[in-house]
Formats: sequence, C-alpha cells, structure tokens
Amino acid sequence: MFFNRKKQEEFFQKSEQHFRFSENAFQKMEEKFRFLENSLKQPEKEAVEKNGQIEMINQNIANFQSVIQKHDMAIEDLLDEWEEKRSDEEMVQKQLLDYQKNEKQLLALFEAYQEQFFNLKRFAGTKDATWTKQITLMEQTLEHYRQLCGIIMIEECNTAVDYDLHEVIEAVSTTDSSKDKTVAAIYRCGYLYKGEVKQKAQVSAYRLEEKNL
Repeated sequence: MFFNRKKQEEFFQKSEQHFRFSENAFQKMEEKFRFLENSLKQPEKEAVEKNGQIEMINQNIANFQSVIQKHDMAIEDLLDEWEEKRSDEEMVQKQLLDYQKNEKQLLALFEAYQEQFFNLKRFAGTKDATWTKQITLMEQTLEHYRQLCGIIMIEECNTAVDYDLHEVIEAVSTTDSSKDKTVAAIYRCGYLYKGEVKQKAQVSAYRLEEKNL
C-alpha cells in the first residue's frame, strides 16, 4: 500500500514536470508564432506605407503637371499678347513716322508760303496803300490759324536781339544808345513751332557808333 502510494506520488510528480515542460514549450512556440506573425505583418505594413508614399508622389506629379500646363498656357497667352502689342507698336511707329514726314512737308510748305507772303507784303507796302491794307487783313486772319497750329512768327523790329531767335546778317550804325543791339529790319521771318525754334529770323541789328573825340 505504501509502495503503491509512493509510486503514485512519483507518477504525479513526473506528470507535473512533463506538464510544466510542455507548458513552457507551448509558451515558447506561442512566442515564436507571434514573432513570425509580426515578421509577416511588418512587410505588409511597409508595403501599405510605400503604396501611400507612391500615391502621394503620383498626386504630387499630377499637381506639378497641372501647374506646368497652366504655366505653359500663361506663357502662350503672354506671347500672343506680346505679339499683338508688338504689332500695335509697329503700327504706331509707322503712323508716327508718317506724321513726322507729313509735318516736315507741311512746315516746308509753310516756310515757302511765308517767304512769298512776306515779300509780297514788303513789296505792296512800297507800291500800293490799298494792297497794304488788304494784306494786313489777310495777315490778321492767318495769325489766328497759325496760333491754332502752334506757330509763332519772329518778325518784330525794334526788339532786343536774341541770338536764339535772330540771325544777324547785317549791322546798322546808330548814335542812339537806346537802339543799340536791337532789330533794325527783318530780311526773312523766323518762326517757332510748338515752342521750338524751327527757323531763325534773318535780321539787321543796330550797333552803337563810337563818337570820335
């Protein structure tokens, strides 16, 4: 009886030891399984993250392409606008050149007309008083239109000589000190156009004669 009990106790002890060993082995296997499971999940997680990064990169590329397309369209619009402005500028430049050419021709015509009119007025003043009066009326009418065109005549006598306005081609001696360096006579009228001297008046000027003691 005692022997049987002892064997039973030994059997129970061995069984308990086997159970603990099995339990430890099971725990170790479970840990290994979890490790393997985590090892399998890690590549999957990395793959998901990489897929997310790839999607973000693709989205950035798409946004960048959209920006490039808008930029290209903006450049095309600017080029079109620049081409239009250049065409407009060329047209304006051509019109300006035409205007300057016409202006030059009109001023040349005016100079020729004014020269003839001035000679006619000077000739009539010595020949016919009626003609002189008529020409004076014409001169008053023409002065109005000259002013509208921005033309100011340089044709006054007895004014101080201004070398910006007058070209002195003859000196006239005088003993009157008040006439010294003033315009004695006009040989050819000058004029200003829009504030700029286009033609100086050719004049004679008084020069004070020194008295010999």
